Amino acid sequence: MEEEELIKSALENNLEAKNEIYEKYKYIIDILIKKYRNITSHLGIDKHELEQEAMYAFSDALHSFNEKKNVKLSTFLSVCIDRRIRKVIKKYSGEKAKLLNSFYSLDYDYEEGMTLKDMISDEKTDPLYNLTIQEDYEELIKKIESSLSTAELEIFDYLKNGFDRNSIMLITGKNEKQVDNAIQRLKNKIRDIIKE
Repeated sequence: MEEEELIKSALENNLEAKNEIYEKYKYIIDILIKKYRNITSHLGIDKHELEQEAMYAFSDALHSFNEKKNVKLSTFLSVCIDRRIRKVIKKYSGEKAKLLNSFYSLDYDYEEGMTLKDMISDEKTDPLYNLTIQEDYEELIKKIESSLSTAELEIFDYLKNGFDRNSIMLITGKNEKQVDNAIQRLKNKIRDIIKE
């Protein structure tokens, strides 16, 4: 089949014609990938990704080729593939790509069985740890409240909410000795509950 007929068939989605054109012109991809080999390896661009992009460019160029423009197919393919490779290089050489490539994985095993996440983690910032602490605190408060008399519970609620001894005396109308005795009973009961 002559090249003009081959191109027409390929433009009509003839798979055999497309494959024949690819086999005939795949050397263009190889040449352009070799041309940019140094910069792509420096930027850390995967060779297979670059080949894939070149293949897409080849396919797009073949579909958009117009014989009436007086351009050889090989030239048109070369220009389209070169542009696509340059676009990939530009994408990888941008600031955002440099930042992304400079980050370390939290799951990477840096030392024997220690990931970066394990090395920099802090129990206080772990939501599960904080939730467990909160649940333990709430359970302790319930135990304490269930063991108190009504008068002790009233004093305990004021203490829990940050009121001092003098404020509690003013609010409840109890004298200093009554409030002190209630606080001492509270401390003893709480100590016993914690020891359990």
